Amino acid sequence: MSRSRRAAVAAVLSAALVVCAAAQPRAQGIQDLEIVESPTAGILGHGAYRFEGSVGPGNDLLFSVAVGFHDRLQLGMSFGLQNFIGRGDIELNDRPGFQVRLRVLEEGFAGPAFAVGVDTQGEGYWIEDDERYERKSYGLYGVLSKNYYVLRNVGVHGGINYSFERRDEESIDFFAGLTIEAFTGMSLLLDYDASLDDDDETVPSTRTRGRGYLDTGVRFDFGQTLSIRLLFKDLMGNYTPEKGVARTVEIFYTNWF
Repeated sequence: MSRSRRAAVAAVLSAALVVCAAAQPRAQGIQDLEIVESPTAGILGHGAYRFEGSVGPGNDLLFSVAVGFHDRLQLGMSFGLQNFIGRGDIELNDRPGFQVRLRVLEEGFAGPAFAVGVDTQGEGYWIEDDERYERKSYGLYGVLSKNYYVLRNVGVHGGINYSFERRDEESIDFFAGLTIEAFTGMSLLLDYDASLDDDDETVPSTRTRGRGYLDTGVRFDFGQTLSIRLLFKDLMGNYTPEKGVARTVEIFYTNWF
């Protein structure tokens, strides 16, 4: 593991440990479904649905919908396209993404929530020759989430995953992150994805520098139905084809049948 990757892991885990040591457990209200990129153990309630639209680097658009069943199961699908604004042809991803999440354990006073799921939606282009997205999807994952109260609500999340995009590289990966309520209706986001399945420089299709992805952002909640996220991804310059921080804007609408 490289020095920068160790530093990122240490920073995220240290922050989580400080939160756990100083905080009091708190039951979840409105649940986070993801931090920046990495999933949480949060889940939509029975009869709830959520629409998402995001605009990212390269005029990438991603649309998704998710529905909750029995407070335990969540199903969703997504599709993306590139070059939506500007000149040239609009490019539609060759395949849609699918999401399934099952809440196995509910969060309690002492213990975290635990969920397992599958997410086949990666980020950016689908690269047909390598059978992968620019940034691989999480594939099969398991994740723990616990909420604490430190002046305001703080969520601590972590898990492991195994991407199905394994033609070039494959490995069990891990991720961790924090959601911090800064003010009512405003939360700060931080997560880290080790990207162990995309870090071998001897593989021609490798698209990282072996540092993992460190992402951050801020979320604004307008009641229980509308949220807007401003995201800043790849703070450590892990993605090799391009340089600089990737900026994304996302809008979420949640309601109930």
